[in-house]
Amino acid sequence: KRYPIPNFDCHNTHAHNGHQATSVHDLHPGDIRIIGAMGDSLTAGNGILASNIIGDFIEYRGQVWSIGGDGDLSNTITLPNILKKFGQFLWGQSYGTGSVGTTNSMLNYAHPGDVASNMPGQANAIVQRLKTDTHVRYQDDWKVITFFIGGNDLCDYCHDQNGYSAANYIRHVRDALDILHNNVPKLFVNLVEIFDIAPIAAMDGGFMCNLVHNIVCDCGHNKANSEMLKNAAMAYQQELRALVNSGRYDTRGDFTVVLQPFFKNTEPPTLGGGSIDLSFFSPDCFHFSKKGQSAAGLSLWNNMLEAPQYKEEQWHLYGDFHCPGTHAGHDHSFFTTYKN
Repeated sequence: KRYPIPNFDCHNTHAHNGHQATSVHDLHPGDIRIIGAMGDSLTAGNGILASNIIGDFIEYRGQVWSIGGDGDLSNTITLPNILKKFGQFLWGQSYGTGSVGTTNSMLNYAHPGDVASNMPGQANAIVQRLKTDTHVRYQDDWKVITFFIGGNDLCDYCHDQNGYSAANYIRHVRDALDILHNNVPKLFVNLVEIFDIAPIAAMDGGFMCNLVHNIVCDCGHNKANSEMLKNAAMAYQQELRALVNSGRYDTRGDFTVVLQPFFKNTEPPTLGGGSIDLSFFSPDCFHFSKKGQSAAGLSLWNNMLEAPQYKEEQWHLYGDFHCPGTHAGHDHSFFTTYKN
């Protein structure tokens, strides 16, 4: 079951036309030259094209919603494949399969199993790579990094509520963003809100799914924890929002962090009878399939073009691609920030 790919014509209706961004607040999609990502298995791409449970151990990085470079927009909805429609050179997107640090992984520094406390390390690694990669003009190229973390923190939350507290979560996220802020010029950071993992971890997809959930997310698999995990996820979300709203990362014209909340209220899609549509998930019923990745890729793009007060807070399921400047609160051809 493929995700239906809507027509995309923004590169014609809102062409780049040699625009040169003077700040992060007039950044056109065609200005982006470098793309990176940080996170856990949901950004490493575990299981996207898997046909059985063993395939969930394979990292299909080329298919990932935020950083995958396989195929093109006619068959694979990812942020890089959308950006490539604007005809510019783009570097950093992942291809094929492989773990972090392999050639294919490129600027995808996500690592399966990572939690918020691993993010400063990922930030340091990506900064080092940006400084040394000969394809990157460090001072001159506009860059986008998508930062998405918290699922594993929530999956372990019931075992160590103090260690995985919202205060600790945001401290690690802030430390990682500070590293980017202090080191990287010309950077737009997508800070993607975590979703409540309990509905996914409690999905009943048969024996194998239950077995996997019990191993990888037993806190979520136990329905008795659902209220606690929902509250923890909401606390994480509130801390992310407060950090971004503090203005900590709006101190110079070539850097910003924008909260993209399309996962905030996202729940597993359902079929007609109310049962969960497992086609959005890989065989372990936890990671996203290509169909789920497609929904996330389209939703990320649309969030990037929605004014802060109008950002959708759940998946744009089966919706169209937004084009720059074509909806509420957004009358220009640039990615939305808190200052434009």
